Amino acid sequence: MGRHHVRVYSEIENCELVGISDPDETRVELAQKHGAKFFTDHKALLAEGLDLVTIAAPTSLHHAIGCDALDAGCHLLMEKPVSDDLNKAEELVKKAAAAGKIIAAGHIERFNPAVVELKKLIDAGELGEILSINNLRVSPYHGRILDTGIVLDIGIHDIDLISMLLGKQPERVFATAMTKFHTHEDHAVIQLAYGAGQTGVIETSWQAPYRARHIFVIGTKHFATVDLVNQLLMVYDDNPEENTLAPRPQEVTKGEPLRAEVESVIESVLSNKPLACPATESIQALKACFSALESIKTGNSQSV
Repeated sequence: MGRHHVRVYSEIENCELVGISDPDETRVELAQKHGAKFFTDHKALLAEGLDLVTIAAPTSLHHAIGCDALDAGCHLLMEKPVSDDLNKAEELVKKAAAAGKIIAAGHIERFNPAVVELKKLIDAGELGEILSINNLRVSPYHGRILDTGIVLDIGIHDIDLISMLLGKQPERVFATAMTKFHTHEDHAVIQLAYGAGQTGVIETSWQAPYRARHIFVIGTKHFATVDLVNQLLMVYDDNPEENTLAPRPQEVTKGEPLRAEVESVIESVLSNKPLACPATESIQALKACFSALESIKTGNSQSV
């Protein structure tokens, strides 16, 4: 994700891309392409007097680099998950609060235009009472993520999405998983209980031969689907005469979710606007992930 953040920062008018840091010296070409300085040591980059930094390093390094960035007086946009350890994640949030700095969590799907429109429909009651939200997120394995499995790397996206759409956090979680070729789980099914009968179901996999990202929402008035990749939102009306559901496309103004995310964080830094996705909310999703991992280990549902 780091290279995409670099490009987006370079395109936004009300900020200056100062530099990038990566231990891989070949990344100097990326910096040169966007007119930025390059450092192999992140502390040298932080010494440039930055206002905001994106941390898109491996998850296991988030806490250490995040602490260094806060000590350097920076606001943070932290790619999810905030940390691979709950205590370290909470420590970062406390450290940022003490320093008067923000930590935004990089849950990019919140900024998908189709998700934004779906949230409006749900909040307006257009779909009725929401009974369940099911998410499918599968793809071939890209070979990069080694320090976490699919629950922490991918499943956290959908746990956060479902919780955001419902406006509440899950109470219990039950999960199953398989490990075929990864050092951690590479296929998982996660079931979330939100109380009052509301449920969320997530199927995520690095074993699929294709890439698909979908949301299915069952409401008491309507059924809705979102194609996250193509940014399409459909609401289905009952057609009793033919015993079918009639699809009704919803208007979605397409755009790049990452750019919307970065622009939102920059606005929060410049004007103290509340964050659209603060690290505190990401930590709630992280707690559900760890409960899911414990459920996989024990075979029992777990409280969140």
